[in-house]
Amino acid sequence: MRLATVDSASPLIALASALLVGAAVAPESAHANMMEQIITSKCAEAMQADFQKAGKTPPAGMVSFTCSCVADGMLRKRQSLEQAKSFCVKQATAKYGQP
Repeated sequence: MRLATVDSASPLIALASALLVGAAVAPESAHANMMEQIITSKCAEAMQADFQKAGKTPPAGMVSFTCSCVADGMLRKRQSLEQAKSFCVKQATAKYGQP
């Protein structure tokens, strides 16, 4: 009888283990998402200000493309802000041209 109790509890133990592992990973994922949102938001604000100061309008999608690239460079490729910015501005200019 004790064996049957352990067997029927096994799925519960497996589920509990999976939930604990998921809970441990979730904060990192939430943190990464939050960092990505912050970087993207600040980047977009800075780009919009630069374009406004220059009296220009960026092509549709350029700011989003560039800022997503910067966030990816900083968070996933571990580049500095300047490295990510330099790379992504070149990518965006190649894709959208000079505004």
